[in-house]
Amino acid sequence: MKSMAARDDNVAGWNWHPPLPIEGAPIFVFPLQPLRAARWFFSVGFLGSFLLPYVGSSLVAWVFLHPDLARCVTPEIGWMVEIFARNLGIMVLVAGGLHVYFHTYRRQGSAHRFDARELARDDPRFVGRSQVIDNIFWSCASGVTLWTASEILFMWAYASGHLPILAWDDSPVWFGLLFVVVPFWQSVHFYLIHRLLHWKPVYRSIHALHHRNVAIGPWSGISMHPIEHVLYFSSVVLHLVVPSHPLHVIFHLQFLVLGAVQSHCGYQDILVRGRAVFALGDFFHQLHHRYFTCNYGTDYVQLDRWFGSFHDGTSEATRRLTRHGRGRSG
Repeated sequence: MKSMAARDDNVAGWNWHPPLPIEGAPIFVFPLQPLRAARWFFSVGFLGSFLLPYVGSSLVAWVFLHPDLARCVTPEIGWMVEIFARNLGIMVLVAGGLHVYFHTYRRQGSAHRFDARELARDDPRFVGRSQVIDNIFWSCASGVTLWTASEILFMWAYASGHLPILAWDDSPVWFGLLFVVVPFWQSVHFYLIHRLLHWKPVYRSIHALHHRNVAIGPWSGISMHPIEHVLYFSSVVLHLVVPSHPLHVIFHLQFLVLGAVQSHCGYQDILVRGRAVFALGDFFHQLHHRYFTCNYGTDYVQLDRWFGSFHDGTSEATRRLTRHGRGRSG
């Protein structure tokens, strides 16, 4: 059943959507609204479903599943394979788990599912004629490989002394604050590279691979061309210029990968007895996969609103895109 919001707003084409118009995070809005910003930051949707889970998973990876940093001084296949195996395991556990839950066993049915369309089958555009097989291939063969390569380079740089290591005792405030800085830096970085990826020559040869996924699922998140992966993971250059710890790099890369898995899962939340207990999908980005020429960034930083590419989910926003020759429905 569609939500009351979906019926009241009379926006065609969605199985379900949140109340419209959607709004971005109340962080970079003027005049400043500190109480609204604090409520958003400490909400289940951001702190409880994105920031803290990734801090926790990266801490487990660093403490229990990471080769001793001293081994990383020498580029040896052993410790590199360990990191790759760990990252592959995380990818299969999270993306595979969400896919099985939502799409194989359909434990949530269509409740809080944005798009009713099924993932593509018997489609010659995809590897193995299957969207799921195709997405798994690009996510693992290219995505996990280049995720791991990025991590390996940083671990070698830290171990060999080419990058200083920020210890907790050096600056506990900055050490903790950097976990908060990463999502907002990533939002700006993603907007910039995403606009580049939608430049027609680049789009046709690179980004179109990702946009074959109109109906999206967890494996669609980092199903990308290898060149797009390089651009996407280049967000970690932040740690070349700001004091960081290897844990911050692991967190940053997991945020990039698992955040994309979550935002592409096609469902707004995990529901327990009809109540949302964990935020997942991102209607803001779901709109981008349908209309292509809007919502290039994330809703953490309001760059799309400032540069005129924001789609708030309403019919009027769709008509506005069409009037300006920018709309393209997927």
